[in-house]
Amino acid sequence: MKRRLLSLMLSTVMGSMLLAGCGSTPVETTDQGAGTAVTEVADTQTATAEAPQSGELSGELNIVHYLSEPQKIAALDEMVTGFEAENPGVNVNLESTTLENYQDVLKLKFSTGDVPDVVFGGPKTYSTFVTAGNIEDLTGKEFVSRVQQNTLQNVEIDGKVYGIPLDVLANAVLYNKDIFNEVGLEVPTTYSEFIDCCKTLEDAGYVGCTAGYQDGISVGANFYTIFYGAPYSKMAQFEDEMLAGSKSASDYPELAKSLTQWREIMEYQNEDQRSINTDRAEQMFANGEAGMLIIGTWGIGAVMNYNPDGNYGAFMYPSEDNAADNLIPISAGDCWMMVKDSPNHDIAEAFFEYMTRPETNAKWCATTQEITILNDVQMTDVPDAMKDCADIISSGKVCNYTAGTIFSGQHFSSWGETLLEFAVTPDMTNEQFCETLDNKFSAANK
Repeated sequence: MKRRLLSLMLSTVMGSMLLAGCGSTPVETTDQGAGTAVTEVADTQTATAEAPQSGELSGELNIVHYLSEPQKIAALDEMVTGFEAENPGVNVNLESTTLENYQDVLKLKFSTGDVPDVVFGGPKTYSTFVTAGNIEDLTGKEFVSRVQQNTLQNVEIDGKVYGIPLDVLANAVLYNKDIFNEVGLEVPTTYSEFIDCCKTLEDAGYVGCTAGYQDGISVGANFYTIFYGAPYSKMAQFEDEMLAGSKSASDYPELAKSLTQWREIMEYQNEDQRSINTDRAEQMFANGEAGMLIIGTWGIGAVMNYNPDGNYGAFMYPSEDNAADNLIPISAGDCWMMVKDSPNHDIAEAFFEYMTRPETNAKWCATTQEITILNDVQMTDVPDAMKDCADIISSGKVCNYTAGTIFSGQHFSSWGETLLEFAVTPDMTNEQFCETLDNKFSAANK
C-alpha cells in the first residue's frame, strides 16, 4: 500500500477518555433507533453520481486517527486500499496516536501548520477545532444525504454538519452464552438481577465482568454503559448546567447512583482490573475467563477476532430495578471530519464520497462488526451479539446521548481524568469524585 504509517508517541496525559469512535456526553432520549437495519448481504457494487473518474486525482491525502482495535485498523486499511486503487495517482498517509494524546496532537498540528486533510472523531467532542475554523462545514454535500437523517444531530453544531459517521455506537453488556447456560443464568433485566449474575458467576469460578482500567477506553466503556442510559435520560440539562457552573456534580442523584453501581460492579471484576488495559480484558472474556464484559459495540469485533468460535450475546445494561425503565445508550460511532482549506482538499472530498458509498460502508461494517448508520447498506456476517444490539435499538428503548450539548476541550479532559481517577482509586468516594470534578470544571472555566 502506497502510504507511510506514523506513530505519534507524545507524553501520556490522563483524560480524553471516550469509547473508540465516539463523542462524549449529551442528552435526549429518542424513540427512533439509528442504523438498525441488519439484513443479509447483497454483493453488488452501486454507482454514485459523485464518484471521481480513475486517474483524475493526484497527490497525497493525510489522515490522523486514534483507532487502535485490530478490526478497525484492518477496516481503515481496506478502505484506503480501495480508494488508492480507484485513484492510482493518490498516496494516502495514515498517522496514528493514542486516544489520550489525540487532542494535544491535533492542537500541535493546527498551531504549527502541519495540517492534515482528514481527522477522526466527532465534531462535538472536538468542538474547539470547529469553533477555531479548522473543520469544514459539510452541510449540503451530497454524501451527507447518505447518513440516516435522524442521526445528523449527533454531528451538528449550530445546525451545521461537521462530521460523517460510518456506524452506530451502542453501549451494552456482552455475555458468554455457554457459560450462562452452564451455571443456569438468564439475561438480567434489573440491576438486582445483574448483581446476582455477578455473584453466581464468581461462585462458579468465573470473573463476573472483566475490565482493564489502564486506559481510558475501558473506563469509558464501563461508566458510559452504566450512566448514559436511563440515569442520564433524567438529567436533561447536565452538561449545560455543569458548563455554566450553575450546579455542582453532587446535585445529580442519578450521577451518584451510577458511581455507586460502578463501584459495586468493580467488586466482581478481575483483581488486576487496575493494572491491565482494555485489550487484555477483551482477551480474558474471549478466552472464557469471565461471564460478561461491559463495553461498546466496537468491542464485539475485537472479541470475535480473539475467538471467532465464541458463543456470545449482548443485552442492555439494566441500571434500573424496573425492567421497563431501562434504556440502551447510543451515539454516532466512528466519525470523520474534513479539515478546512487543507492542502489536498479535493482529494479529501473524494475520500468522503468514497467512504460513504453503500458498498464501501458494507465492507467497513463487515470488518469492524459494527451497525451501519448510512442508508441503503446491506450487511453480512453479523455476530449474534451485534444482532442483539440492533434488536434492542430497533425497539426504541434508547438514549441518544450525543444528540445535545457535550463536554469538549478542557471540560472533556477533566471529565475523563476524574472518571479515570475514580476507577483506579479504590477508596475514592462519590463525594470526592464530585468535589474533584467541580474543581476541575471551575479551573477550566477561568
